Amino acid sequence: MPTDGALSQGRPARVGTGGATARLAIFDLDRTLGPGSSLAVMARALVDAGLVARRRLAGAAVAQARFARHGATDAQVDHVRERVLRMVAGLEHERLRRLAEAVAEELVAEVGPVARSLVELHRRAGDVVVVLSASPQELVEVVTDGLGVHLGIGTRGEVVDGRLTGRLDGPFCHGPGKLARLRDVLGTVDLRTAWAYADSGSDLALLQSCGHPVAVNPDRRLRTVAAARGWPVIRF
Repeated sequence: MPTDGALSQGRPARVGTGGATARLAIFDLDRTLGPGSSLAVMARALVDAGLVARRRLAGAAVAQARFARHGATDAQVDHVRERVLRMVAGLEHERLRRLAEAVAEELVAEVGPVARSLVELHRRAGDVVVVLSASPQELVEVVTDGLGVHLGIGTRGEVVDGRLTGRLDGPFCHGPGKLARLRDVLGTVDLRTAWAYADSGSDLALLQSCGHPVAVNPDRRLRTVAAARGWPVIRF
């Protein structure tokens, strides 16, 4: 794990186009800060609120258990994304925000002491701490608030007349799409001094773009790449 001394090395990266500079510390959410799939937790909340039939929760529960143990392939993540988009099509956006607030409390509570201490190390070093996740933007924002960090960036769902359409508004914040979403929010970003923490081989585009990549609870693909390139590996 990096120390305060290690975090203080290097010049800060430029954030956005407004002239301010800060070094970024970018954290994935699922299996990095928390132990499982936030999308599966959100799906359960939709069922509990009576917005999705309970029989549809079974698949989400199986996916949650599999993801918590092994991670997920790109195809599996795409399948979950499409299923969740179908689930929320037609839902009032404000209703989704209220559900996200309730779900976020559970997700924040699952963030363990090692992850919290790592986030705090970056905060004390003066870094801009970003949670970058494939989960819905509404959920990532509330989790970010609960953790007391600077910025949450997730996947944006299209909203028309106050209701979700079941389509995306912008890139899917997964794989290379994470870099696209980061640029959407921050503009041109120099990642050469940035720290990035992620668990999956699907995050290689992000990790390879950052000067300080760290594999957290890595799946097989990421574990292999991290070993070959000498990247730090953290398990908790």
